[in-house]
Amino acid sequence: MKIRTKLSIRRHTPVIHGGKIPSKNNDQKIIDFSSNITPLGIPPSVKLIIKQNLDKVKFYPDPNSDTVISSLEKYTCLSKPNIIVGNGAIEILYNFCFAFLSKTTKVLIHVPTFQEYETAVKLSNCKISYFKSLNLSENIDSFISKIPKNGCIFLCNPNNPTGELLSKTKILSIIIEAKKLKTIVFIDECFIELVPKSNESVISFVKKYDNLFILRSLTKSFGLPGLRIGYGCGSKDIIQILQKIKIPWSVNSLAQDAANVAIKNISHIKNLI
Repeated sequence: MKIRTKLSIRRHTPVIHGGKIPSKNNDQKIIDFSSNITPLGIPPSVKLIIKQNLDKVKFYPDPNSDTVISSLEKYTCLSKPNIIVGNGAIEILYNFCFAFLSKTTKVLIHVPTFQEYETAVKLSNCKISYFKSLNLSENIDSFISKIPKNGCIFLCNPNNPTGELLSKTKILSIIIEAKKLKTIVFIDECFIELVPKSNESVISFVKKYDNLFILRSLTKSFGLPGLRIGYGCGSKDIIQILQKIKIPWSVNSLAQDAANVAIKNISHIKNLI
């Protein structure tokens, strides 16, 4: 029997990522520059909570990650309906594309950047335009002129892999113009806490602009890549849709416990910057 599937899946090629995988043969003297994770390691308080809660794995985790959302509510100064938690930022990215993109959606991606945006978008059969620039800050006007109508923009700030940090003012100019064109702006801020004086985040503006969605992760800043937990912030309508399609129990109980402690002890990463 011939197995049939979508054309987008037949064309799909998974992205190969960096990141050292632990093994008995790992050389501890090797410094891994392929994955920008805080060198401070796992916060001691997180290690402790994981050990204390190992018995919880015999129960199903909270499907809504309510306690994590409560912690994030205080950390982000947003309301609970503006926040969603997922199995790493990647789950949220793919769910976002599944929910809001289709073959008629025009997508603009700044490159070079994190390749998973392109990969997730292609699975939705979208038409992609690329804006190539190693210094987007100096080419903002040109970028804005390329914003599609009724489409979606993907930006990473600070950008992976170039490290370029766009100012809040310039990002807002993109968001405002995109809103006029009824286009969603997807901004990946997974590295924002690693920026000294990280005040260029536009996360607070999800309350004002309903076309803005922010992706965050606890992987880089909090040193928890193996636990897989991230979160997204957007309008109540966007979050409601993402909650609706999210698979049950996607975030395990130990990841939720670790996230709560890490968020409440934010000083651990502040020592780095």
